[in-house]
Amino acid sequence: MTTDATVSLNDVTVGLADEGVDLRDMAEEPSGAWASGWYKSTIIEGYATAKSGKQLNTEDTISKNGDSRNLRVCFKLVRANGDERTLTETYNYRPSDFTPERVAYIKELRVELKDVKHWPDKDAQRSSLAIAKISQLQKAVGLERIKFVNNGIAAAAFVGGTPDARIGTDDNGYNVVTAFAPAGTKTGGKKA
Repeated sequence: MTTDATVSLNDVTVGLADEGVDLRDMAEEPSGAWASGWYKSTIIEGYATAKSGKQLNTEDTISKNGDSRNLRVCFKLVRANGDERTLTETYNYRPSDFTPERVAYIKELRVELKDVKHWPDKDAQRSSLAIAKISQLQKAVGLERIKFVNNGIAAAAFVGGTPDARIGTDDNGYNVVTAFAPAGTKTGGKKA
């Protein structure tokens, strides 16, 4: 049996006036971006994101368009106080960027166009930028050679590496890894 009585949401707080409500344990702590600077890091196999649980892995995959590849690297960063954060960065490249002929050509252009911001050969500049990012990571991790498997970089070789990582903040307020250095050279310690 139903009644015609109207329920008002204003009446639900009648019993709370004396007791009050403690919601402190339900507050979401703001995480926000970490300050730009150098942090100890470890390259990890992967992690699940906190919000969606999506699994991200250190891996090399073909790009969405199929004309290049993406080297995804997962990092665990550590602050001096012990706080940890995981980040993922993706480095786009073409396997042809790493042929001996292409590398020699890029070395020549880097000398010739040392002070030129926009190279006349845009494709060569794209190769140069890809080589710069990946080679900096290679050097920081201490890999003698970058190896290729199934037409892509053997990403697993980077796992366990402990480079110092410089982070910045992108236009959306998220941290991004912007540079690498060998462990301890920028943070004063050996490992994360």
